[in-house]
Amino acid sequence: MGFPDAVLEQQRVEAAASFNIPLDPRTRGDLAVVVLLSVVYGIDLFAIGFMLWNRKYPPIKAKGPVLMACLFVCSVFWFIGDVQINGHAPLANTVFTSCRGFGIWVRVLLGICGVCAIVALRSYTLYHVFELQLPSRGLRFYAPLIAYILCIVVFGVVASALHASASAEYIPELDICSLAQPFKISVYAFVWATSVFVGLINWRIRHIKSSFNEAREMFIACAIVLGVLTFNTCMQFVHPNYPMQLRFRIASTVLDHVCCNALLWVIIGKPVVWCIFRRKMYLDKWTATLRMDGLQRMYEIESSGHTVEVLEPQSAYKAHDFYYYNTPEDKKYPSVYADMPADQLWQSEDGSRLSSVLPTVGPDSPGHTSMLGFESENRAVSWPEHYLGYANDRQLI
Repeated sequence: MGFPDAVLEQQRVEAAASFNIPLDPRTRGDLAVVVLLSVVYGIDLFAIGFMLWNRKYPPIKAKGPVLMACLFVCSVFWFIGDVQINGHAPLANTVFTSCRGFGIWVRVLLGICGVCAIVALRSYTLYHVFELQLPSRGLRFYAPLIAYILCIVVFGVVASALHASASAEYIPELDICSLAQPFKISVYAFVWATSVFVGLINWRIRHIKSSFNEAREMFIACAIVLGVLTFNTCMQFVHPNYPMQLRFRIASTVLDHVCCNALLWVIIGKPVVWCIFRRKMYLDKWTATLRMDGLQRMYEIESSGHTVEVLEPQSAYKAHDFYYYNTPEDKKYPSVYADMPADQLWQSEDGSRLSSVLPTVGPDSPGHTSMLGFESENRAVSWPEHYLGYANDRQLI
């Protein structure tokens, strides 16, 4: 960045003194904040890239990887806007002098409103699927999002049409952007209207039945959004000159993006980490949980076309032997399958399971009062719950 520039910073301090405004010059603390958060977002970029690469992995797919990538992009926009509006970097002779472009479009509309909109959309998706039991697609589903995007565009166009002194203006003497008070009120009223919608949607999904605590996950996300907006609003109206004071501008930027990263990792953290370190085990456990809860249709597992391998061949031998030799005769599968090698029982040479080996065993089958079915390519294989429980205890699922 080439700062702090001692000459420029001294000129800014003297100009601020002429307006009776205390101003802390930019220091290496500003540079450290920008570099540190850039590194954090670099790690996020790796995680998002990994998530998109593995977007067909069912636990990741259930989180909406494209939507989470959009959340990351909006957080980056927010960060770029904070670097400018909070005065961490020199603005003179750079594109950052466009206060309406970066302060309004990038920071507020694409950043803050974008993050709120994505949290609201994910909560609305859960409400639509689990409460209304409707698919998350079609015009009816996307109509609120389209309406909100139109509101953002209209607000941005009107803000851009206003004179700079009535919206966001660059002050060259202080090398900083300033927002007019009436315009600032309208901006935060728009942002809070978005956050109220986020809160209402999260209130509606508080009792939904889901397998992986999505309601609690989105409650935490909503609390993070409301907390950071409350802090930002207080800073803007209680300390309107906070970008000129080092401790306030650093605190504002750090809190904004600690919260943005917490919001992202609360949603994607568990499936991404498990996919990296224990991909197969987590998938099997995730799938078994889903089947036991009977919510596979809600997560679109059966209709996704994904093949879910329940056990590795080596583990299948052990589980098959344990199941056969430790299960009462009246609860075993028909003896025709008893002596079949486990690798043939589970998969063929090309890696797919043989539907002709184990037909679906329904609840009317002798000795099988409760069954969990694993489907693959529209073929079903059913396993007794006590067998799945054994496998789960042995970390096979």
